[in-house]
Amino acid sequence: MRPTESTPPPPLKVLSLGTQFAGLGGVESVLRSHHETDAEQGVDSRFLVFWEDPAPGWTRARFLGFRDTLSIRRARQRVAAAFPDWKPDVVVYHTTWGWPYFDDLFPPARRILYLHSDTPGLDEQLQTRAHWADGFACVNDRIAERVMQARPDVSPDRLLRVLYPIDPPAALPGSARPWGSPLRLGFCGRLAHEQKRIDRIPELVSRLDAAGIDYRLEFLGDGPERSWLEGQLPDRARFVFHGRKSGTEYWNILSSWDALLFVSDYEGTPIALLEAMAAGVVPIHPAIDSGGDRYAADVDPVLVYPAGDLSALAALITELAHWPATRIETVRRRAIDRVRGHASAVYRATFAGFLRHIASQPALPRRPLPARPPGLDCLSFRATRQLMDLRRRWKGR
Repeated sequence: MRPTESTPPPPLKVLSLGTQFAGLGGVESVLRSHHETDAEQGVDSRFLVFWEDPAPGWTRARFLGFRDTLSIRRARQRVAAAFPDWKPDVVVYHTTWGWPYFDDLFPPARRILYLHSDTPGLDEQLQTRAHWADGFACVNDRIAERVMQARPDVSPDRLLRVLYPIDPPAALPGSARPWGSPLRLGFCGRLAHEQKRIDRIPELVSRLDAAGIDYRLEFLGDGPERSWLEGQLPDRARFVFHGRKSGTEYWNILSSWDALLFVSDYEGTPIALLEAMAAGVVPIHPAIDSGGDRYAADVDPVLVYPAGDLSALAALITELAHWPATRIETVRRRAIDRVRGHASAVYRATFAGFLRHIASQPALPRRPLPARPPGLDCLSFRATRQLMDLRRRWKGR
């Protein structure tokens, strides 16, 4: 008899929802990676992007171009029309936003809440979102703890501790790179006041100048406050703005730095931090109880400084400039070793397995979505937000 050949299972249909897709952030990078590689894992994926205008080259993404002036009714029409003849098995929310407005438009698929960052107000949001999902993906242990506090009845198999994917080139200088003079400091990410707090950079520069160390500060990325920061730091011999880079050019710049610094108010686990560590760059991170500071502390506890304390950060950088070669070698090797588990191939296979597992499980009991009063859908997002703020203030009286 001829051996029977097993028929491969049909692709798992997965719809990912996010506020952004083509931008600079880590969430956007993860979404684009899924767009590129999901098919290799037997996943038929589609992407709905709420707040971006159409961008070329992303065949399975629909950019809905929301604005504050758009009515909820019109927004719902755009969501419903995005993939009218395609029904997902799993819906993955890469944002806590939008769930009450649109979730009823999707079929009875399983829901996964993918939490990329410990954003302000997350605990309050989880009081509802945690009871609408069937599974959770969390980028660090602290976020996973918050999920379990909000919904302690969730079994461990429904919660995935994500190791963000990185795919560094094979030929990186790593720990063999000479420690430079000047000290090469880097900032990688969105140049924005919100979350990233680049408004703190000029004060940090003043403190470093007062300390008298020889340094060079480079910025890899773009954002709404770039021109403001360029005006604050006009010396192009010491302050370099590379803009947005990708591929070999990105890795060449990143791996040329001695240390990568963050001055953020909140983070999840920054992909830039993981990528820099893979290149042997020393991470410097504020103590904000996130993945970033935990990774930096694993390299060396002194690399985590009190959040918002620019005096402490300047003192740390000054100390770093005088570290002996043996200590530099040690921390670089620790950084490289700490992120070895973040290989992109491991992430893709692990996450696809988690999607299939949640799809195969019965739906968890869900609390009903909040009912919208009649006529509310005629209002714009801005008017709705103002009405909700007014209602909260009234309740707080």
